[in-house]
Amino acid sequence: MTISTSSVPATFRAYQFEQFGDALEVLKLNSTVQQQQLQPSMVRLRVHSAGVNPIDYKLVEFGKFFLPTQPSSEHPFRPGFDVAGTVVEVGAEVQGFQVGDAVYGQGYFGTTGSFAEYFDVDAKSVAAKPTKLSFTEAGAASTVAQTSYQALTDHAKLQAGERVLILGGSSGTGLLGVQLAKLLGASTVIATTSKRNFELVTSMGADRVVDYTTEKWGDVIEPHSIDIVYDCGVEPQAWNTDAQKVLKKTTGRFISLDDTKEPVEAAFGATLLPWVHNDPSGSCLEKITSFFESEKLVVPIDSVHSFENLKEAMKVQKSSHARGKIVLQVIKDED
Repeated sequence: MTISTSSVPATFRAYQFEQFGDALEVLKLNSTVQQQQLQPSMVRLRVHSAGVNPIDYKLVEFGKFFLPTQPSSEHPFRPGFDVAGTVVEVGAEVQGFQVGDAVYGQGYFGTTGSFAEYFDVDAKSVAAKPTKLSFTEAGAASTVAQTSYQALTDHAKLQAGERVLILGGSSGTGLLGVQLAKLLGASTVIATTSKRNFELVTSMGADRVVDYTTEKWGDVIEPHSIDIVYDCGVEPQAWNTDAQKVLKKTTGRFISLDDTKEPVEAAFGATLLPWVHNDPSGSCLEKITSFFESEKLVVPIDSVHSFENLKEAMKVQKSSHARGKIVLQVIKDED
């Protein structure tokens, strides 16, 4: 039996697109989206906030190259993955959540998204919102935190005492990656960024910062001194070139947020790991929540945008110069 609150409206507002193209042009706000019957494994959320990630505009602009179906006027797609909100309806098979719970999480890859007033999400991909985070912070956390946590633990198998190099240290995943690497036991974390972001990245725990605009990290980092290179900046030739110089022989590992095209074979035995596929997981979020609750992990926020100003948020995201997370705020945080 589905449990819900009587205050859920029959229609709601949500962003959608009916064709692929420039996100700033094809995204439209629909004010009369119909609520659908809630699936048994899902919870329905009243969205408070939603983080804006690169994949959100890339799906709109390049989805025709990797999505199996196309949007249309009859079946528009709705973007958005990150979410924080309040449970207003619980599917018949769901256990562990009830109406009124504050949660955060990440939707699976699909055609309905969190840039909306209401969002249906699989209960297994959300967790109780950390009490130390506002809804705005929690809405920005899930994708970047889970991506970096899974990259460093499940994929790269980070061990205490190892040395980690993070490319793109001021990106959302990079800033969380720096913090998580230290929390997971790395002895040294080096990050690349531009000069303007040195203070921010250092405040997250980086022991050393390399200005990629004036130096090549492959030339200034000691040869074969790095256990893990985590590429959050998506440098296309990072594995094929400079990573070969800095990774430790035999035991070095390289992991990226994107696929490495035409990878070379490491002459000294370092390992190119499969690129990170983020797996939305409530159990993973519960592990990360403990870091938030102890206030050892934070979500740096670049900017917060009102629900009506998604396109402004998209502009900031597309600029690639955000210093932290970009957030779409549907309901303002209570003071």
